[in-house]
Amino acid sequence: MARPVAAGSSSGCIRPPWYARSLPRGVERPCLVRLRGDWVGTTLLFGAGEESPPQLVLRRSSVSGGQEPVRFKRRVKQRPAPDTPEALFGELPRRRGGHGALWSHQADILRDYVGYREKADVALELPTGSGKTLVGLLIAEWRRRFFGHRSVYACPTKQLAHQAWEAAQAQGVPAALFIGRTRDFDDRNLARYEGAELVAITVYSHVFNSNPVFAGAQSLLFDDAHAAENYVADAWAVSVSADTSQFQDLLDVLGDALDRHLVARLTDEQGENTEVRLLPVATVVKHTEALDKVLITLDGNDKYRFDMIRQQLRSCLFYVSSQGWYIRPMIPPTFDHTPFTSPTQRIYLSATLGEGGELERAFGRAPIARVRAPENWERSGSGRRFFVFPGLAETNEEIFGPPSPEAKSSDDTAANKEAVEAPEVGGHEKGGLVGQLVRLRAKSVLLTPDDTTARKTADAIGVPASERFRPGATAAGLRPFIDADRGMLLAPSRYDGMDLPDEACNIIVMRGLPETVHLQDQFLITRLGASNVALERVRTRVVQGAGRCTRGPRDFALVIAVGRELQRFLSRADVRAGMPPELQAEIAFGRENSEVPAADLVRLARSALDRDDVWQEDAEPDLTERRGEATKEAPPYVAKLEASVRREIDAWQAAWQQDWDRASREAVEVLNRLTGKELRSYQALWAYLGSAWASLAVDSPAADQRSKELMRRAREAASRTTWLREIEGAGAESDDLQVLDTEGVDGVITAFTSPPLQSAAKFNQLVNNMIRDLARPAATGYEQALVTLGQLLGARSFKPAGQGRTDAAWMWPSSWLTVEAKSEQKPEGGISLKYIRQANTQLDLLAADEGLDEPPTGSITLVVSPRSVVVDDGVKIAREHLYLASPEALQTVAQRAVRAWTAIRGAAPVGVEGEYLRAVVQEALAAHRVLPSQVFDDLSLDRIRR
Repeated sequence: MARPVAAGSSSGCIRPPWYARSLPRGVERPCLVRLRGDWVGTTLLFGAGEESPPQLVLRRSSVSGGQEPVRFKRRVKQRPAPDTPEALFGELPRRRGGHGALWSHQADILRDYVGYREKADVALELPTGSGKTLVGLLIAEWRRRFFGHRSVYACPTKQLAHQAWEAAQAQGVPAALFIGRTRDFDDRNLARYEGAELVAITVYSHVFNSNPVFAGAQSLLFDDAHAAENYVADAWAVSVSADTSQFQDLLDVLGDALDRHLVARLTDEQGENTEVRLLPVATVVKHTEALDKVLITLDGNDKYRFDMIRQQLRSCLFYVSSQGWYIRPMIPPTFDHTPFTSPTQRIYLSATLGEGGELERAFGRAPIARVRAPENWERSGSGRRFFVFPGLAETNEEIFGPPSPEAKSSDDTAANKEAVEAPEVGGHEKGGLVGQLVRLRAKSVLLTPDDTTARKTADAIGVPASERFRPGATAAGLRPFIDADRGMLLAPSRYDGMDLPDEACNIIVMRGLPETVHLQDQFLITRLGASNVALERVRTRVVQGAGRCTRGPRDFALVIAVGRELQRFLSRADVRAGMPPELQAEIAFGRENSEVPAADLVRLARSALDRDDVWQEDAEPDLTERRGEATKEAPPYVAKLEASVRREIDAWQAAWQQDWDRASREAVEVLNRLTGKELRSYQALWAYLGSAWASLAVDSPAADQRSKELMRRAREAASRTTWLREIEGAGAESDDLQVLDTEGVDGVITAFTSPPLQSAAKFNQLVNNMIRDLARPAATGYEQALVTLGQLLGARSFKPAGQGRTDAAWMWPSSWLTVEAKSEQKPEGGISLKYIRQANTQLDLLAADEGLDEPPTGSITLVVSPRSVVVDDGVKIAREHLYLASPEALQTVAQRAVRAWTAIRGAAPVGVEGEYLRAVVQEALAAHRVLPSQVFDDLSLDRIRR
């Protein structure tokens, strides 16, 4: 029941603003009344008479129990969206921790972007430290407001997604974080995303998977797109580890395509772990059904990835090594993935747009429009770095100090683990020169290609367990390390996505070259010899890693470059030429200033970190001058790679659809663009793929002839490598040898049946001396050891007479190899111009000795030295047949040769001749990878002039 109460009574009525107005009688209006301490919802009823005061009608259901009444939400009219992302920045709320203003280059990029807002694919170049995340968030939020789009901001890792979400919070961009298991996502935030009320921040794996949550995105933005190749391809890549039952099952299924010697090496736990093979496409097609039965038994993430490729298994490439199997299409088939293709626009934020079409290959998408960084930023960069190369310093000691007994270190790689178990040591006397440099500051970050290298490096330096940190995958992220007073952040394979600005960290240790992330990379570089194709990707990883501690213009870092491969890579003129001028100057300055006594290098590093007067007076002016002289240039072959990328993607799309005829025709178009000797190895791969696809196009009358012609081109381009012969099934390990290997077998048979190698005692003495002398730097013994090794390889092997002649000549009738040994050199410093000049002429001199105008085609000269770099002028004059190899590489070949000869001696007693002996020799040489073609393959990986 309702009862009237006079509005003017002491009940505490709040008079509404319209109380005194003249209103029609009998009208009700809502009102709140204070009644016995509670607010009560009422209706104000106006009586019929003019003098009658309004009556308050109280209803029991309106009593609120001391709380404000629950009100219905009413629509809030949205303000019109700003015309540009730059204008949006001015309308965002100002919050603590956010940016107060845009940097000029950020504003420039945002203005340029507006002209590309209707493009389907656009990439924005924002180098390290340039504020890329803010630009990306502004674009994602602007497209949400302006177009009413469902906007997704994707990052490679959870940690990066956390950082982006925190940046959105600080800047006032409405956003929600979606990482982890999809079933744990907040339904309310998902609903708000679907209603285009906020930006969804997530990881690549929630876009590229078999059951994506964000299938309806309309604007899709990829952060750190320069590092995307592995994260995108992972959705269509299946890895089968060697310690699983499926590894052996796949070997059993594909046994007819694998040489028995290879299978023995793959399953030998004590064997080498560097060999990787590509299986024939025809073999995969033949065994698709059996392969499916094995792969369907996978579990975990690989089960879901197999679901992504199962129907197109015949279109995948199969790689195998002693580490496991790796199965994927060469270019990810993103065209067949609706969550990627359906958005109106895909935006790629990249620290570098790179050259040669790497971005397009990574995402399987072409063309991609480009908005490049402002020119002034390319020249100035962010912060300052002093690169030091301990391997170039003048010292008689190892750069990590004298070796010590290997201590047991934790194998815990959990991303969230703050401290990793390791031996507790004092640490202050360990680590040699590298340790001295690291201890110039209390904190450092260690970047390595793999976890094992990271742990061994920390052990060598003597970093205690309590001072080892890992980059976290949760909200804590890097915070435990940043908040610590001292410590080392172990970050294997984390060349991107870690921001350590200001005084968070000032020392970066980079050890090893991040060349290969998976077996496809390893095959391209080590077996195919197509390092030019992967160059941009590797360079980007190195550049990004070197910028982890220089995130702003005032930041400073000491970058310690450790390892033969990394030192050699950064010494290459063609590698540096593709870097920003600022970085070119810093690396060149660091190389020159590292060629000093070790104690002086430590003093220079301290001066740089302190930025004292010596640094300001000597270094800064020189760096400024070098930067002004440097220009960023790409070698000519890069344009050819860029011209071919659209056709490469089209070819793989056709192969994925199993349109074999079109795939092979597109492969021909790729080859028409991949011209020039610099890309011969990559040409060989595409010619083989085109041939294999054409052979499957049984309904096309012209396909058979095309297949034969493409295989001819593949053989021609793949000369001096063994991978194609292994694929064809008539390679170095088959019964039919190529000419060079037949010559090697003949040479070994001759040596085996002649003294002194016929005698067991003399043989043992000879090979023991060889192994011993190859491990020692003394020139005289080393040269004789090289001659012995050549004899074991079946060559006519000798030391030519005369001053300045090659240290050993290995001559087979169809190919020669000369060895220029500088084994007595110390590791520090570079190989001089004088030595390169001398090495250039050795084959010509040998040809003159033989009465020939020139050496056989494909002959090479090997410069063997513990030094990993050649001086710049030496690189410029080096002829194409010059290669660099370490003494350890020669020792490996020698050990294989000894094992092969031991097998021969065990299987062929003295007096055995004819075909039986030939079969034994061929079997042993092939099994231990010391056929001449295999030796050439393994020793010609590092051409001095690329």
